[in-house]
Amino acid sequence: MKEPGIRRLAWAYASAALFATPTHAERLLVIASGDTPPYQNALAGIGKLGVAVEAATLTSGHEPPFARPGKDTAVVALGAAAAAAVSRVAPPGPVVNCMVLDAGGPNAAGTINVSLQIPIATQILWLKRLLPNAHNVGILFDPAQSERRAAEGAAELARAGFVPVAEPVTGPTALPHALSRLINRVDVLHALPDTTVYAREHARALLLFSFRHQIPLIGPTEAWVKAGALYAIDWDYADLGRYCGALALARLAGAKAPAPAAPRTRVVVNARSAEQLRIKWDADTMRLVDRVYE
Repeated sequence: MKEPGIRRLAWAYASAALFATPTHAERLLVIASGDTPPYQNALAGIGKLGVAVEAATLTSGHEPPFARPGKDTAVVALGAAAAAAVSRVAPPGPVVNCMVLDAGGPNAAGTINVSLQIPIATQILWLKRLLPNAHNVGILFDPAQSERRAAEGAAELARAGFVPVAEPVTGPTALPHALSRLINRVDVLHALPDTTVYAREHARALLLFSFRHQIPLIGPTEAWVKAGALYAIDWDYADLGRYCGALALARLAGAKAPAPAAPRTRVVVNARSAEQLRIKWDADTMRLVDRVYE
């Protein structure tokens, strides 16, 4: 028997796009914020769940309307833009906002947020393994968007025996001053998913600071490691999509459904950056790494 696949929905801009009436109990609707590789991989992971999936991608600058799904439809929103669009429709069935910054259990409307941020416990585990001599950990953050995350991360690092050194970055022009205040105070820079600090245009400044002062930069994503950050713990986005889809279906099934297995993370390192920073890892450590950039 052929496994159900993903059916792409065509948006009608002249009138609201209507979803077909569901034909079976397990129906999954996926709305993606874009078509970048992380979203594509997450959708591919959802497609392996073995249920019928309908999927659509929001077009930049054109947020297409869609009809309110029924209560027998589970919805997965990939990314913040899709989550906002789904929220305005207020589906009566379960909704999982996947790959968003704010996590948490079901809210008053029954929506579950699955955070894009890697759990700090996982970050600490790999920090101890890959940089065993690090003690003072720098955290750059924009108070307007990451104050709570920075405080929670600092508290967890302190409980794990590190000394967190948090520096606020109130805007793009404040980054050089914040970096200068970290010189001779930190052994490593730990990245939060903060779009003010870790904007693409800041990559050169952050990497130059890292190499010039021999302070390893832990990147927020794999893309940063490819650009020169020492390492990053990133999601296996296909498995993250699988998890979010399974979570939505479990909510649709009710209390009888078991919780899905937690999504996997990937460890990526930059060997050339490690050499420039005079960091050496043994063979046992390297066998735990998912990808090495040379």
